[in-house]
Amino acid sequence: MSFDIDNPPVEPPADCRHRLLWRLARTLWETHRPDSTSFCMATGTWHPNQREPCQPARLAQEGMRTACGESTPTSPPWLTVTRERLAAGEIDPMDAVAEALWHRRHTHRSGR
Repeated sequence: MSFDIDNPPVEPPADCRHRLLWRLARTLWETHRPDSTSFCMATGTWHPNQREPCQPARLAQEGMRTACGESTPTSPPWLTVTRERLAAGEIDPMDAVAEALWHRRHTHRSGR
């Protein structure tokens, strides 16, 4: 991966394939990421063993990995949720157009 999964950047990395998915997952991560004492403010709980992120934070990490092309157990649901949110109009159409243009430009250059 081109990013630190425990401290992911706000903006999608350059090699991110699904930038809107990144933003959805990154938003979930921001809500659930552990503080310096491994405490999740959103759930009001300590992370298991104070070493691992809580379940929603781990889900967010898998979403960011999926966005960058890695296959994870939750990849199919993440992709489905992103498509459903686009179809339902829950994602700004300008973001969707920007995503499509970005994806088109980058997949044609790399031959994917």
